[in-house]
This record gives sequence, C-alpha cells and structure tokens, in this order.
Amino acid sequence: MFLAAATHASDIFSDARQYGLGGAYSALVEGAEATFVNPANLYLDPTQKFSMNLLGLSAQVSNNAISHNSYQRYVGDFLDEQEKLDILGFIPAEGVNLKSDAKLQGLGLAYGPVAFGVRGFSSYSSIFARELFELALRGNELDRVYSFNPVKGEGMSVASAGVGLSHNFRITQSVIKNISFGTTLSYLYGLSFTRVAESGFYSKTTRSSLAGDGRLVAEYAEGGNGYAVNLGTTIALFNDVRVSVVLQNVTSFMTWDKNAKNIYFQFNMNENSAEPILDSSGSIDSVFVTQDSSVAVAKFTTQLPSVMRFAVTIPIREQVTVNTEYEQGFDDSAISSTRPRLALGAEYRPSRIFRLRLGASIGGNYENHYSTGFGLAIDRFCWDVAVRTYNGLSSRTSKGFGLATSLSIRY
Repeated sequence: MFLAAATHASDIFSDARQYGLGGAYSALVEGAEATFVNPANLYLDPTQKFSMNLLGLSAQVSNNAISHNSYQRYVGDFLDEQEKLDILGFIPAEGVNLKSDAKLQGLGLAYGPVAFGVRGFSSYSSIFARELFELALRGNELDRVYSFNPVKGEGMSVASAGVGLSHNFRITQSVIKNISFGTTLSYLYGLSFTRVAESGFYSKTTRSSLAGDGRLVAEYAEGGNGYAVNLGTTIALFNDVRVSVVLQNVTSFMTWDKNAKNIYFQFNMNENSAEPILDSSGSIDSVFVTQDSSVAVAKFTTQLPSVMRFAVTIPIREQVTVNTEYEQGFDDSAISSTRPRLALGAEYRPSRIFRLRLGASIGGNYENHYSTGFGLAIDRFCWDVAVRTYNGLSSRTSKGFGLATSLSIRY
C-alpha cells in the first residue's frame, strides 16, 4: 500500500503527487514525503532543511472484469441468454478479483537527514471463481462438475510509525553530484487481519441427484504488532538526472496475537441426502450437512512482501520532469504479485504555483491504471489532488476508480 508496511508495493502512497504520477516517484520524492518511499532522498537538497506532511487521504476500488458502463447496462435488468454470455465473456478464466483500499497519511516531519512519519491503511482483496458466476447466471448444467476454485481472500488494517535516516556523500569532480543512502524502520500496529488459508468447493447435478462438497479454513485476528525495514540509495548527476534503487520490506515480521483464531467451515451434499427434497414432506435444509467452528490460537505470524524498485527521474528543460519506475515483487499472494510493474509519470510546471501531472502503470498486483492530477504551491504551502482509473481512461469504461489528496509544508 502506501507505507513501509504496504501489503503490495504497486500502490505505495506518499502523497497525491505520487498518485498523479502513476506511482513513478522513488527518484523524485524529497523531504518528509521520502520517509516511506525512498529514505535516501530525505536530504538530497540541503537548501530544503525542513518539510512537513500535514494530511493525506486516498481510497480506491477495482476489479478485473466488469466496467462501470457494463454494470450500469446489465445490473437490475432482465437478462436474456446473449446478455448472460456477454457478462461471462468479461470474466477471465482465473476468476473475478475485487480489491478495495483506504489510506491515511498522518503527520510527517523531516529536518535534514532525519524524518518521522505516521501512516495507516486498510486493504482487502478477494478472488471468486468464474464458475460461481456461470452457476448464478445460467443455473446448473446436468452432469457437469462445478469446481469453484480459486476462492481466496486476504485483508488487513495496519497503523505504522516510522523513523527515516539518510547520509549524503557529495562528489565535486565527477558527473555524479552526490550519492545518498537511507533507511526507514517502521513499527507496525495491526488492527485486523483475515486470510483464507485453504478452500475447495464442487457440485454436480444429475436428473435424479445432487452432490457437492466444500471446505474453507481462514486465519483471523483482531490485533498484533511487528516491524518493517526499507533501504534506498540515489545517485544524483550534475544534469539533475537521478537514479534510485529501493528495497522495500527487505525484512519484516508481524505477530497477530489478539483474539487470534482459525475458522473452519465445511458442507456436504450427496445423492442420499438429496432424496428428501424429492419427497413432498422434505425441506431444502435437510439436503445440506454443514459444520462450522473456530479454534483459538496463541498467535500466528506473517511477513510483508519484499519488493525492489528501480527509478529514474529526467528533467526536460525547466518545466517538465519525466519519471520512470520498474518494480519487482518477490512474493505471490492475494494482495501481492511477482509480476513486474512499469510506471511512467510526467509533471508540467507552467508557473511557480500550478503543477499538472499525468501517469500510467502496467503490470504488478493491480490492473493497469491511469492517473492525472494537479498541485498548487502557494508560498511554502502545497495542496495536491489526483484521480485514477483502472483498465480504462474514463469513469464509464474503467473497472475501478481512485482518489487522493494531500497537504504539506516545505521550508
């Protein structure tokens, strides 16, 4: 998400400036905003000794199947066979992936090479098998075995307090202006955690019988704590080009120990149990045999996904800056991916007050997304706003939408 405790690094959130640049920010960021993104950039500009993040907010929802336009067209109407086939055609073979995030950037302070910041986020992701939608839209096909896999889900809410440190080595007789190194150590306070650890469902209908079986095992906790460490380095050239490498969550650990439990659910439906429904005295309740239980555990542990980011910032004249970023994750889960992400963002400064931003990102854990935003810099006060769409450029054709805003002060 948007901090060192991020559950998936493809959506790191420092401020709305980063949001508007499509996430291509690791080499450009400076001051307090660098604490959780790239601590090597805390003190790149010695003339900017103090900076403060006042508040930042963002929220987004997305999926990989249904656009806003399709939702408005089909939901609530009577569907004929062709329309049902059209809807199923939107759904990929791996199923429907629903994601939602809400993020809060609290107070952040940076003075020279030292910074402190507070963040929090809530992120949830669920994957539903395509067969579930086939069954809902078209009903049972006789003699067909429906395998409702995958059915996955994972989510957490975490607050974080981080301390960042950096050191700058200035080089005067080279094309390199300086080389800086930095690290951020974050304390993580877990508020909630849920993960489907195991699941499997199937069903089959014949002319005279019903059969099915399902199981689900989930981990759940209402609190915990842990830590995460970020490392970064940036090379600044005399032509103001910057090259950065960041290792996010190079080491991390979360212990969930408040009301921790394993939840078990199982159901069974077989040919023998289907006989009562054919009897006029039978009921649908007698067809299913269900069991559910929960077992308290002392604790369980998780780790945050480790990610490497390589970024380049190139100034074009005095008014335009182009930013690129390549990201490679090392963990696959419902909320992280080893699929590489490539982001590109540009910022145009037509005046000392106004900034216009455009960005795009492909790959990674999220669907491809496109961003735009603006910033106002009045004296030392900065206000930024950005919007984002997923797999489409308009709100009607996209499969998700996000909004971010942030306030900061720089001296």
